[in-house]
This record gives sequence, structure tokens and C-alpha cells, in this order.
Amino acid sequence: MQSQAARRAFMAATIWLVAGGAASAASFQLREGDPDWLANAFAGSAAKAYDAGTAWNNPAGMVFLNDNEIDSALNYFDPGIRFSGENLVNGKPVRGDTGGDAGPQEFSAGTETVLHATPDLAFGAATEAPFGLRTSYPSNFVGRYQALVSSLFDLQLALSAAYRVTPQFSIGGGPVLTYFHARLTQAINTQAFVPGAGDAVVDIHGDDIAAGYHLGAMYQITDGLRVGIDYHSRIGTDVTGQQRVAIPPAIMARSPFVTAVLQALNQDASAQIALPDYATLSFYDDLSPEWSVMGTVQWTDWSLIKTLSVETPTSVEATPIGFRNTWMGSIGVNWRPPMFPRLTLQSGVLYDEGANTDLTRGPRLPDEDRVGLGVGFQFAVTPKIGFRFGYLHEFPGFGSDKIDYTNNFPGAGTLIGSYANDADVASAGVTMKF
Repeated sequence: MQSQAARRAFMAATIWLVAGGAASAASFQLREGDPDWLANAFAGSAAKAYDAGTAWNNPAGMVFLNDNEIDSALNYFDPGIRFSGENLVNGKPVRGDTGGDAGPQEFSAGTETVLHATPDLAFGAATEAPFGLRTSYPSNFVGRYQALVSSLFDLQLALSAAYRVTPQFSIGGGPVLTYFHARLTQAINTQAFVPGAGDAVVDIHGDDIAAGYHLGAMYQITDGLRVGIDYHSRIGTDVTGQQRVAIPPAIMARSPFVTAVLQALNQDASAQIALPDYATLSFYDDLSPEWSVMGTVQWTDWSLIKTLSVETPTSVEATPIGFRNTWMGSIGVNWRPPMFPRLTLQSGVLYDEGANTDLTRGPRLPDEDRVGLGVGFQFAVTPKIGFRFGYLHEFPGFGSDKIDYTNNFPGAGTLIGSYANDADVASAGVTMKF
């Protein structure tokens, strides 16, 4: 019985880390990393090829740059995640709070570098955090038996090379290395055995280093119009770590049996979690010296996460997960005012599908469709140094935000209600050419 409880505690928390949704893309995918990307709502990302950001978005574009270049940025996230509803255990509401805003403010950074070996051969490196974010509920959250803290961090280093095959066509690609870390906590309902003694809290944390690859191609149709396609491979991670339980003193004093059961949950644990592959198709068109338009469609292979395999020292279990593949579409425009030749004004709009449905949505990182509006600017301080700023606000889309969720952990209950999600993301960065 203790072994089964240990497996269920780890599975319940880990499954809903994977089944979550965050900030600015479906499920736990993030696209932020550069002010230029936010300002255009990610439109044209795989075809712009006018700065070092192409080292991440499409390495084939690196040969279109005239200079060596380093771009760096600091990104600020302020997600709004608010639950309304109740948690029912055996038909009775759990006492507590609805959790307020479960989306803590976060920062991340991104850097992209492009170096030319010859006019037709370039090398690049990019450091980004394409998956992750965090939710945090107070200890008296009505859904505390399903989730308290969910923290996911993914740092990727993409190395690449690009070659100009013809004056119009180029290819690029290279390996991607990732460091993945996860921490999950949830309360354990022992009220039926030790009433009024408080909740034990299980804390699961682990990490892994894994590798994948990315590939891209770009074609210059006319002097102003080009198209690009980029593919980032799936990356399978074997997250290994520990499961630890904090037991309230009242439980330890009043029930040695319950204390022993909870202490048996302290053990090593691991889970196989896939970071999905995704493909991006974009166009970018300089209509005139003042105006540029761009667009993007992106597909993410969330349905590859069909099951979650969880291993403890005594067993291996596979649990089904019901994800759907998602599409994101965006359009954007850049304007270079003739009276301010060093300034570029940017804007864009996007629509992004959520990977979850009403059957799979959970409280750790609740996901839904969303609409995004981006604005920003670029300013060339000198011909070699520029400053950039981008801002993106995301609204709920037209899909459902309902939740009817149980994690099958004994006494956890069923969380019923809905989520109201939005997000503000800002980014500031510097471009240096040499």
C-alpha cells in the first residue's frame, strides 16, 4: 500500500506538470527571448534574417546578414492565472481559498550570436528558454491536494552552421543541448485519519541533460520577399531526482502509523518527459523602404506525449495523457518613419491554440486558447549598436477554460470550475555588430 501511494503521489504531480500550460504558447512552451519577436507577435520569425535572432529561429538566415552580430535581451513575464470554483472530496467542498493569482512574476534572458567564415558560410549560437514557467498556490488553496507549486525550467543551447547553396537559397542547422529541471509540490489529504492535524506536503524535484537538433531553409523570392522554414526536434528527457514529504508535527505526535506511511514516500523517483518538436513556416516582405509585412504559422507536436512513464525503486507505470497538436498563426508589420531613419516601429497579432481540452486541463499550468497583441521599436544608436524593446499582452481566446479534474490520488477530490488567464511580457535588448 505504501509503494502504491508513493507511485500515485509522484505520478499525480508529474503528469500535470506535463499537462500544464503557461505564459505565451500552448502547454508549457515559451517563445519569448528577444524584443523583436514580441513586438511582431512572433510573425516572420523564420524568414526575417535581419539580425542574430535567426540563429535560433532559422539558422539558414545567418548568411543573409552583412555583419557579425551579437544580440542579447532580458525578458519579464507577468502571467495572470486565476481559478474560480471548488474542490469536492466525497461530495463535500474542501475548505480554503481559490488561490488568487497563481502566476508569479519571472525573468529570463536570451542571447544569439552569428559569425561569418566566408560570405556564404556562417556559424551561430543561441541560448534560450523555450519551455517552462511556474505556478504557485497558497497552502490553503482548495486544490492543494492536486497542486501547490509547479516549477519547470528548460535552458537550451543551439549551435548551428549555415551555407548559401545558391544566391537565393540557403540551408542551416545544428545540435541543441538542453538542461531541464522540474519541481512539484502538493498537499496530501490525511484528514480522515488525523483530523485537524494539518496537511503533509510532498516535494518532487529532478533534472536531466539531453540533446536534439534544429534545421532550417530559406529562399529569397525577390529582393524584398523571402520565405523560411525551421524545425526544432523533439527532445526526450529522463528526469531523475527525489521525492520528499514534509510531515506536520501534529501528525507525528498523534499517529505513528500515518507518519510511517508518509515517511515511506521518501525515495528516489524518475519520469520520462518529452519536449515536443515544432515546425515554423514564415514569410517576410519589404514592401518599400518604409514598410515591411510578415507572417508565421507554427505547428507543435504535443500529441507525441501519449503516456507518461514513471519509475520508482519498486515499479514502472505508464499513464495515458490526452494532448492535442496545436497551431499558432501571427501577422506583423514594421514601419520605418522617413523623418526618423534610425527608428523602426513594430506591431503584430497572434492566435495560439491550447494543447489541453476540458478533459485534460489541470491546475498546475492551466492551458487555453489565447490571442496576443505585440508592439515595440528598434533604435539604431550607431550603425553598429542598437536598442530594442518589445511588449506582448495575451488575452483568453475563444476556446474553453473549464476544469473538471482529479489526479486519482486518495482524498484529493475533484477540482471543478474555470480559469481566467492572461499575460504581460516585456523585453529589452541590445544589438552589437562588428
